[in-house]
Amino acid sequence: MSRVWGIDVLAGLALVAGGSSLKVTAQPWNQPIPQPATESTPQTIELADHLNTVGAKFFGAHWCPACKEQMKLFGKHAGGRLNYVECGLPDKYPKQVSQCRDAGIQSIPTWTRPGSTRLEGVQSINTLERWSGLKPLQQN
Repeated sequence: MSRVWGIDVLAGLALVAGGSSLKVTAQPWNQPIPQPATESTPQTIELADHLNTVGAKFFGAHWCPACKEQMKLFGKHAGGRLNYVECGLPDKYPKQVSQCRDAGIQSIPTWTRPGSTRLEGVQSINTLERWSGLKPLQQN
């Protein structure tokens, strides 16, 4: 009962904080990387959906501390929406490991998207917003 109440409160806070009609729904965790304990924000949910729209992929490994930190920045709801590719479990996810090889992944975490340079290492939410085209680049 308290879990459902907590989700309703989170959804309500998202509406108040974001001023949008964004609704957070509980979904089972579907990623090979451990689920973060952090909550998502309207900003991270919007970014995760946008990253999917532009074909971005997050390459990582379930054992990688930096990958876990990257996922923590998104939180559990937005993190579950990311196009995450597991590079560290060849017996369990051979097709994903093949994607890592085909993409030439040499360090993790790595972000790729068609028509853009790749990003390596943990990226801030603001950096990913600019890289993905969700937010315009700042002019100095």
